[in-house]
Amino acid sequence: MFRFNYIILLLPILLFSTSNKKCVYINSYHDGFVWSDTIAKEIKYILKDSCDVIQFNMDTKRKKDEASIKSSALQAKKLIDKTNPDVVITSDDNAAKYLIKPYYKDSSIPFVFTGVNWTADKYGFPYSNVTGMIEIIPIRALYEMAVDLSIGRKATFIGDNTITDKKDLSYFIKYSKKYGIDLSYNLVDDINEWKNSYLEAQLNSDFIILGHNSAIKNWNDKKVKDFLLKNSKKLVLATYEWMMPFSMIGLIIKAEEQGQWAANTAKGILNGYAIKNISITTNKTWNNFINLKLVDSAKIKLPRKILIKSKKYDMD
Repeated sequence: MFRFNYIILLLPILLFSTSNKKCVYINSYHDGFVWSDTIAKEIKYILKDSCDVIQFNMDTKRKKDEASIKSSALQAKKLIDKTNPDVVITSDDNAAKYLIKPYYKDSSIPFVFTGVNWTADKYGFPYSNVTGMIEIIPIRALYEMAVDLSIGRKATFIGDNTITDKKDLSYFIKYSKKYGIDLSYNLVDDINEWKNSYLEAQLNSDFIILGHNSAIKNWNDKKVKDFLLKNSKKLVLATYEWMMPFSMIGLIIKAEEQGQWAANTAKGILNGYAIKNISITTNKTWNNFINLKLVDSAKIKLPRKILIKSKKYDMD
């Protein structure tokens, strides 16, 4: 079986007129959410000469109740059925759970997913018409860094009350046992809960891990930055780039990697590659970032090796 992963980037590409090829991108979230906006940008750029890309936003970060998500998935299905695309690309778990699994198992339409966190087992992937990229965040590297810095082994995870952070948290808990980390956690719904959790973690933990903030009500970037500059004394880490204004160190996975892989995979399918021969893969890389303004405000001294290898993030 031909293993179709990053090698596709090296293959010659046949160009198709945009008038006779159609691609649909189903975004689990909304315009303005940095992660899926970046994926969409890569998809549209890479496929601009291969197909017309039609995007549908399920908006399930802001409309989280089951009925709304199912209604949005049904709207996405209607669009797909009406469009009859040559390939569909999806991003993140809710599109996989509420759209692909109930409606398109083993259908004639090829689906390429991205952003399914950690495992696709609960969706039964792969199907004969489904492949994709599993999203894995660098938890082990984060814990190894914290242990290497000798800052203690008590940690708190603070995130929003969404399927993504629940999945991520389950793996933080799993790996905490391996690394001897005493992990507490709070999944919150609004900014006051988030601030209270942060202040409590400042008192009771050696370091803090931030999950998502996109579903936290009344979040205000400037007010949160001001709050952090006044109240941060412990090391704060994150794995998503949009959380870097509020974190000191980031081991940041790349939405670009997932968008590029999905688009090039879709291009391969348009060129005639059989999707059943395209293996599910995982993201492979991340960037190291450091927010010096927040580090300095907390009077934390970091080793030179971290300062050298990290990209500097401007909190302002």
